[in-house]
Amino acid sequence: MRIYVIGIGDAGLNIISRMKLRGINSNVVKTIVLGSTYNSLVGALADHKILLQTPMLGHGSGGRPEIGERAILLAKDKILDLIQDPDFIFIVAGMGGGTGTGGAPALAKLLRDNMPYAVIIGVATYPFRFERARLKTASEGIQRFMQYVNTLVLIDNNKLMEYFPNLSISKAFEMVDNVVINAVDGLVSVLSEVSLINVDLADMRALLSKGGLIMISIGQGSGTDRVKKAIESTLSHPLLNIDYEGAKGAIIHLTISPDVQLGEVSEVANSLTRGIVEMGEVKMGVRIKEDLKDTIQVIMFSVGVKSPQLLGEEG
Repeated sequence: MRIYVIGIGDAGLNIISRMKLRGINSNVVKTIVLGSTYNSLVGALADHKILLQTPMLGHGSGGRPEIGERAILLAKDKILDLIQDPDFIFIVAGMGGGTGTGGAPALAKLLRDNMPYAVIIGVATYPFRFERARLKTASEGIQRFMQYVNTLVLIDNNKLMEYFPNLSISKAFEMVDNVVINAVDGLVSVLSEVSLINVDLADMRALLSKGGLIMISIGQGSGTDRVKKAIESTLSHPLLNIDYEGAKGAIIHLTISPDVQLGEVSEVANSLTRGIVEMGEVKMGVRIKEDLKDTIQVIMFSVGVKSPQLLGEEG
């Protein structure tokens, strides 16, 4: 299995760099950053770096998405040379500026045209409300991005202000990093570790190819009310403004201690899939971990969810 995580623009570069600092499975996951400024690339941490060609080389795109789009087209040969036989590709970008907003959709289209068997997962951050003009640019960029990715994770920066106003800036943005890291780690964990009931590569490809928004969430419960805790922690993520009702399908993977009973597994699965449409596809995997005690751990991939506040009902 090969997974590529590509950050484009300053927000994408920062997330990839912090992911590398946190540590990821480098045998499976390769990282690439695409930037339009010298300063951001010099400090970036990734397996590969590409300086995108803009009119003022090394000095950004001036907040113009058309420049970000053109820069990807000029760098297409370099980009394609770095990606070999991918199974999954994450494209991570902030929306509202130039390089990420214009470059991410162009990159997704480039990869889709040249690597049709890869599943492309977009990850986009939505700007703060006080950024004014960037909001319209971001919304337009997100809509274009969604045309070319198989599925999209949408992170609302405004939720940082709402839920974590007293955190330091660095700690707050670690919350954003965690969304991306959990998505990548969750995918690697589900597909690469042996389970009692396995989720295979074909299952994950089929689910993630359904399109629309995706929620990738992680939860855990321990103690006498472990089922309730596992359900609640999986369904609540403060940065993802998501409505599960009418979702198209889900993959749920449970890692459990040996004492967890079948009825508990069933209760978790039923509760987490309650909002999925009647004909939606649901696949469950289960791994028993001998060194766990009194615990249920959950990784859930839900596709076709909605984000009405950011994208309207069609989100």
